[in-house]
Amino acid sequence: MRNMDYYQILGVRRDAPAREIKEAYRKLALQYHPDRNRGNPAAVEKMKEINEAYAVLSDPQKKREYDRLQEQYGTFGYDRFKQTYSEQEIFRGSDIDQIFEEMARAFGFRG
Repeated sequence: MRNMDYYQILGVRRDAPAREIKEAYRKLALQYHPDRNRGNPAAVEKMKEINEAYAVLSDPQKKREYDRLQEQYGTFGYDRFKQTYSEQEIFRGSDIDQIFEEMARAFGFRG
């Protein structure tokens, strides 16, 4: 498995408040969204990482578990987290769709 750090992906501190995590996500989502990077498979992969990082760090319970595993296993904390949570569980309850809807309205793509 790959060693990833959700905090590094979003460019936030470990003690960043929820508002800062959400703002970092919005900024990166605008930058790497596939609609803005047509034909760029690297942007698609980056967007997947950004979505996953936000889904975990925006959920207090998942964030606590991720932090605990990072403390306990260091660079292998991500691997342990991915062994504990399926992709469906990671994204369950996430507000990613709501954020994209808000962004679409802000840019005039929705009425």
